[in-house]
Parts: sequence; structure tokens; C-alpha cells
Amino acid sequence: MYPERVRLKFVDAIPKPDQASLRAAIELGGFMGPNTAGLTLGHSIYIRNGTATARLISHELRHVHQYESAGSIALFLPIYLGQIVRYGYENAPYEVDARANEIEA
Repeated sequence: MYPERVRLKFVDAIPKPDQASLRAAIELGGFMGPNTAGLTLGHSIYIRNGTATARLISHELRHVHQYESAGSIALFLPIYLGQIVRYGYENAPYEVDARANEIEA
């Protein structure tokens, strides 16, 4: 992992991607809404203001690790979105793994 590359951005609302096909996949998967607390895209982690906890940040950092293991955003996203479609958000293997690596402070 390259921790020096990770960037946390605190926002009022998690931004939806500009790319139409990615936006459609997110909406179809139903895993990104107004109450979404965090989103990781590569080394960029977006955290909705007022939701930052060690648990959330450790969860999102695990997604950074998953991106790095996959090799790129372009390689990670089809796998991740496919898991959401096949297993549902809660049971998607990448989400199960991220929850298993959460820490409490």
C-alpha cells in the first residue's frame, strides 16, 4: 500500500461519478444515496461531513488496498460492481472484506 498517495476529502455530500455508465451502475446497485458516508475511488477517499470515524476510515482504506491489489480503478470497478449485482451490497466479497478489516478507536 502507498499511504502517501491516499487523500481524504471531507464533503457535504458524496459526489456521484460523471461517467454515465458508472452512474447508472451505482444507481442500479442501490448502494449510493444521500446517506452514504464514504466512497473510495483509487487513492481518493470521500467522507461525508460529520460521519468520520476510525471504523469508516479503516473500511475505506481497505478499499484502497483492494484497488491497489486489482491494479487500477479500471480493473477494480468491474469486479466490485459485478459483486454488488451478483451478491447485493451487504454480501459483496469486497464489502465483506472491508467490514472484516474495520477497526474501532
